[in-house]
Amino acid sequence: MGSKVILVLVEGPTDRDALGLVFSRLAGEQAVVFDVLHTDLTAKEELTAKYIEERMEEEIRRYLNRNPFIRRQDIGKVVQLIDTDGAFVPADRVVQGQGETEYTEASIFAKDRDRMIRRNISKRGIVYRLCRRQKTAGGYPFEMYYFSRNLEHVLHGEEAPLSAGEKAELESIRNDDKEIESRFFDQLAFGTAGLRGTMGVGLYRMNVHVVRHATQAFAQVILEEGPQAAARGVA
Repeated sequence: MGSKVILVLVEGPTDRDALGLVFSRLAGEQAVVFDVLHTDLTAKEELTAKYIEERMEEEIRRYLNRNPFIRRQDIGKVVQLIDTDGAFVPADRVVQGQGETEYTEASIFAKDRDRMIRRNISKRGIVYRLCRRQKTAGGYPFEMYYFSRNLEHVLHGEEAPLSAGEKAELESIRNDDKEIESRFFDQLAFGTAGLRGTMGVGLYRMNVHVVRHATQAFAQVILEEGPQAAARGVA
């Protein structure tokens, strides 16, 4: 294989579906191939910091066995994308809830408080161990990044989850690979008529999330032009 593979470990199948195509586009014609592997290593209750690297190597070996045309030396880097799942929330902020686990700004209302606290302690240990690594146990260059839950959280500090309608829309395409690709294969871009597209949830659909992202980018361009451009605004 002539290209180097950057193997991205993600926690959920939706991350894999959304990011795989985007990463492939980013690589373009370069001698780099992104491949996305769904493996929620940091949240597995049976794992501890002591064994996380061994388990990661096992996942990479399985990946290579499934892809015999890729050799060990073809993997240029392993990147782990995580979310924290409330793992850094103090134990006194984890409260026994009455139903399904619910995250609020002040507390976690857990379905099983003791189990949640044990999981948080375990995940914290795993994250601390991995974030100090520059290579995996098998010698692959390694980096870990926090993957925030949505663009609003990243750009605007808005912590509201997807609406019930948006969640239902995404749930309806769970097993439709063609539709998932249609919605997430690229970001919606400006054309001769501006930013427009089919309404719906996804990076390649017109929705409030995409508009906010584009607006933030546009504002950043204006700011980079200097104070006069910022004061002048948009006519």
